[in-house]
Amino acid sequence: MRLAVLGPTWHHLGEPFAGGQESMVAGLVGGLRERGHHVLLYAREGTPTGLADRLLTYPDLPAMSRAARDDLGDDPRALRDLADQHAYAWATGDLVQRTGVDLILNHSFSPLPLAFGHTLSAPVLTTLHTPPLPGMEIGAALAVRAARYVAVSAHTARAWTTLPDVAVVPNGVDEQRFRPGPGGDGLVWVGRITPEKGLPVALRAARHAGLPLTIVGPVSDAGHYERDVRPLMDDTVRHLGHLSQAQIRDVLARSDSALVTPRWEEPFGLVAAEAMMCGTPVVALDRGGVREVVGDEGGVLVADRDGDDDAAARALAAAVPRALRMDRGRVRADAVARLSATAMIERYLEIIDAMMARPGHVVERARMPHAHLPRRGITPDRGSSPAPR
Repeated sequence: MRLAVLGPTWHHLGEPFAGGQESMVAGLVGGLRERGHHVLLYAREGTPTGLADRLLTYPDLPAMSRAARDDLGDDPRALRDLADQHAYAWATGDLVQRTGVDLILNHSFSPLPLAFGHTLSAPVLTTLHTPPLPGMEIGAALAVRAARYVAVSAHTARAWTTLPDVAVVPNGVDEQRFRPGPGGDGLVWVGRITPEKGLPVALRAARHAGLPLTIVGPVSDAGHYERDVRPLMDDTVRHLGHLSQAQIRDVLARSDSALVTPRWEEPFGLVAAEAMMCGTPVVALDRGGVREVVGDEGGVLVADRDGDDDAAARALAAAVPRALRMDRGRVRADAVARLSATAMIERYLEIIDAMMARPGHVVERARMPHAHLPRRGITPDRGSSPAPR
């Protein structure tokens, strides 16, 4: 099949990956190509050209008038949201005029690929990587009936209450790359250093447990790092920075247990899956989709009562001895059975095959539930203006 993939716009799809979404999309693209499918990929500049059969890079924002920039104000989020709108408007326009695509895999946070599905020559399969976003719900309300949705966890699927039928396909970890190891180096925490990832809780938990902690990940929020993280670091803590997947695997494989400390309803929790694939048991706060990742064999879940950081840290520390007694071989086997990249890709292909078997998949437009809508009236190509192909 000839597949088009709309990737995220915030970060490129190359190592070291900025987050779980980027890692998952890159792995899915690679896995689909290994199975003989042709992939046209829309992604941010910096994505390796060899990742897809053809790479189209999202365009930067065009020059704007002084009045328009003044209207945006000083809010960096507003400028980022506008850049997203521009990138996905360009990509959707390109797909409208493009022929020879059998199916579109949508990993964007934009309503446009859904709302304009009736203009596309191929059906759209959208992966829901996050809790519901208002714009995407509007896009889904305007989507054709043949549009299909996949959530990364049952927890995330349940949150999208406006969608009647959401399949669940857990994010997968490359079982050949993330190989098991012996442990022995204490605790590890992996992730972007931002408030919602909860590194201060992990630091306190390691201190209560009396074990060294290795931190892997970029400082994505410098203010949070200086204010909340650095004061808790001492000579039992080392921060290795932003690492490649191979380097992350080596650290995870040598660690006794991985701490996973979300301070929000985590949609999935890829870090937990990567640790388990290395045979490293997880000690995690029971938030969002993390319970589905850890399961019964992957580690120990700890209740997060009222968001109390100190109570959470003490509970995590108390659970560490139990995790250290777990059989690393069983942890690895469970991860391979439930959370492998192979299983993820095969499940996506099953859904794609079912979509392709439906006749007239893009011609019937869904009825628009107006009562719920607002009443306000491989060489990379740099995006410019779409042209028929």
